[in-house]
Amino acid sequence: MKATQMKKLLLFAVCLAFIWQSCNKSTAPVLAATSAISATIDGSNENFNTVDSSGYRNTPTYYSAFISAKNGTSSTADKMELDIYSPTPIAVGTYNLTKNYNPPFGILIIYKINGSSNFANDYVVDYTGNHPASITISSISTTNIQGAFNGTLIVANNSGATKTISDGKFNIDLK
Repeated sequence: MKATQMKKLLLFAVCLAFIWQSCNKSTAPVLAATSAISATIDGSNENFNTVDSSGYRNTPTYYSAFISAKNGTSSTADKMELDIYSPTPIAVGTYNLTKNYNPPFGILIIYKINGSSNFANDYVVDYTGNHPASITISSISTTNIQGAFNGTLIVANNSGATKTISDGKFNIDLK
């Protein structure tokens, strides 16, 4: 193919792409992906978009992935923490809370209300196995982790209070 024909073909392709894009009827803006955790907690949607910490460790004997984010920058912001600890490499898949908890391996989900610094006030996974919980990793790399989570958390002070988490999602850039 001659150079002039290639230029015409390229120009035609660019024009076609421009026309297709300009005819797009969507009025919603396309938003760039950002690091965040979101979930429905007892029926209310909550977004945690201020990333507190994140990491991914695969060593010869211990493997972990951890993320936490707050729903604001104030000291009283709610916070969600998700952790997976495993004797095998962290990979795409579902990690379930099991009744046969084998420390230090398992999952941990913590929901801190109003910037709680007292663990007794935090909602955590129930290691008795009476309330299920899971974390699913759909994508993981050295720079990003994405997935979903859900479960019923119990207040750490053993008062019997619970928080039901559904439709939990995370997309976090790892530090």
